[in-house]
Amino acid sequence: LILINLMLIEADCKESLPKDINFNVYRNGELIGYHNVNFVKEDNSVKATINIKFAVTFLGFTVYNYSHKNNEIWSNNLLTKLNSETDKNGTLLNCNLNKENSVFYIKGSYGKRTINTSPTPTSYWNKEKLVLEESKKVLNTQDCSYIDFKISKKGEKLIYSNSILTDHYKLIGEEHTGEKVDIDIWYNKNNEWVKMIFVKDGSTIEYFLDEYDRKK
Repeated sequence: LILINLMLIEADCKESLPKDINFNVYRNGELIGYHNVNFVKEDNSVKATINIKFAVTFLGFTVYNYSHKNNEIWSNNLLTKLNSETDKNGTLLNCNLNKENSVFYIKGSYGKRTINTSPTPTSYWNKEKLVLEESKKVLNTQDCSYIDFKISKKGEKLIYSNSILTDHYKLIGEEHTGEKVDIDIWYNKNNEWVKMIFVKDGSTIEYFLDEYDRKK
């Protein structure tokens, strides 16, 4: 009986682990890289490992490079630790968050501060944390600055040749630099992140789940 109970507990733990996310990323219809999120159990927490790599080429030359690596620890659906490194076309950025007792210590390229509540990061995979409110201050995982978002639900939509029924959200914000952020994001009915489109420097960046990508 004890063995059966342990097996059931283990099964519950596995079911609570989010599904890995693997996106192919396109700029104006041309493949430029990937954005992957992988999950593992770590003690009683969930560790999310995020790897992003973009490379834009022109006439055979790389004109823009972007890479981002981020490790997040979530406990009881609250972000408790974050360590990221970003290379934004030669500009190096970082963001670190650690929880000690009930205080969250934040230190990054933007500066350092302490807060008393777990922030919502710009890793986007956690729908429950991101879209609960119509207005939200979100932690930029590149440099530990904040983005003020206005969030609106645009309704349900079938995507990937009518394969997935999703909830579509619009995120409009502004970075501390004054740069505008314009994002469309889709989650399936299991609250899993399945698609994103955003505008960057006049270009359209579009995310396709690898398993549904017919362009590759």
